[in-house]
Amino acid sequence: MNFVAVFIVLLWCLSPLGSQASLRIISIVPSYPANPIELTSFNTFTAYQFGYSQVMSMAKTSVAIPMTASMSAASLLSTRNQDLWGNIRFPAIENLEKTSTGWMHVPQNDNLTYASLVGVPVIGLPSAGNTSFILPGSYLSISCPVFDTIHTLNLTDFAGPDAPSPGNGDDCSWTSAWGGFQFQLALSEPCSNALNASKTRTRNARKLIWESWDRGYADDVRDRSPITRAICDITTTYVDANVTCESLDGKQSVKTCDLLAARRSVDRSHFHQNWTVFDINPPGNFQLMKGYNNGVFDLLTTMFPHMDENGGLQPVIGYFIDPFQAIGTFFSETLMSPETTTSSVFGTRLSQLLNSLLYLGINPSTFTGSVDMMQFTREGSTIKDTPFKVTAQTTHLRNIVRCHRPWLAVLIVSSVVIFSIAVMAAYLHIKTIAPDLLGSISVALLQNKTDGIIGSSIWTSDEWTKNMRDKKLWLGDVQPGAEIGRLALTTVAQDFPLGSRKERSYY
Repeated sequence: MNFVAVFIVLLWCLSPLGSQASLRIISIVPSYPANPIELTSFNTFTAYQFGYSQVMSMAKTSVAIPMTASMSAASLLSTRNQDLWGNIRFPAIENLEKTSTGWMHVPQNDNLTYASLVGVPVIGLPSAGNTSFILPGSYLSISCPVFDTIHTLNLTDFAGPDAPSPGNGDDCSWTSAWGGFQFQLALSEPCSNALNASKTRTRNARKLIWESWDRGYADDVRDRSPITRAICDITTTYVDANVTCESLDGKQSVKTCDLLAARRSVDRSHFHQNWTVFDINPPGNFQLMKGYNNGVFDLLTTMFPHMDENGGLQPVIGYFIDPFQAIGTFFSETLMSPETTTSSVFGTRLSQLLNSLLYLGINPSTFTGSVDMMQFTREGSTIKDTPFKVTAQTTHLRNIVRCHRPWLAVLIVSSVVIFSIAVMAAYLHIKTIAPDLLGSISVALLQNKTDGIIGSSIWTSDEWTKNMRDKKLWLGDVQPGAEIGRLALTTVAQDFPLGSRKERSYY
């Protein structure tokens, strides 16, 4: 067996295998490790903070300005799950439950998808990676079983002796506010100031009544405008939103969030749905104060104090007709009425306006991007219980260098084999006394270089093959009698004792 040939074959086989193994041992694998973190959000079931008369004027700027900005941007916000300041907007779950329950997909193609123009801030999002969390919250829900047209000379006087009874068994009076001369809102108030929100009892839903002139103004007594009337129940809806946020440009303040799904809250510790933020004790009081809720309605009806002059339409009414052009709308032949607006659309859009005011009324700076936690934690703060913690999972893209053990084994084996062959070749090169046979034979076969080798430079390759096929060359000591031998190629015809001796030096 020719062991050199075997080694050459093995070398040929293992060398490509080793090179492939060296390429495949290490690979870069993307990994998305998840780490738990804590975020901070804010409880939206919190009392409006600007109901006292001494602070109502502050709301004219701190609350009304971002509210006006949100109404002006209704077209931009119609398909966005984040508000102008990047806050998360809760979907109106009632509009999604028509087809399913539990976790529901949230479409982003409709102005009626969301319960408010203003969302809820989430503090502590990391500056890199994706962060997923379940955001709980609540909003005011309005359903109007009565949505019709009435024909009376004037809008109802809810402060007078002839004011209608709320008829729900818990309320006896009204808080009302006029929007210029074009519409009014009235909220039923409890018979007892002690009837504040409690987890140990419930109440019947409060009533909310809307009245507005169909033509935008009363008109002459002989041709009075019809009145659109809505008698609504207001309740609280608790919702969970499945949110994933991605920070952009490595900045915590620049983030885009995707509202993946939503469901009704499964937390049973909430207040009964008939309790609303209008039933929560005002800041610094242990019971409800009559007229405190007027702060919300007074702000909603007076945000645009001169819009109904010179043919202008109150933007609140304009929002029901066309939310994308609510501000700057003028009277037209067709205004908001049961013929142009459905009860469901009316209830959703009214809740969007009220929820926006109520959210901003918790702390305007917090909900418009300027969070100062000292406002919540300082001694005597009336909103100290508003912040709460949210558990989230954040994932970061990391490139991991992975070692493939099978290919590592192949590389080690092939490297050891090739290295062993190299060592063996070096050892044989040191020990061998043979010259380069291929080069020596080529020289020996040249014409007249070796006795007994006859050739001609004019032979063809076939003639060389024919004439040289019986020639024999021997490698041996051609000077056996000398002190230092000489290895050379010779022919059988020469009478020299060929061979070599151990421990003898040769040229």
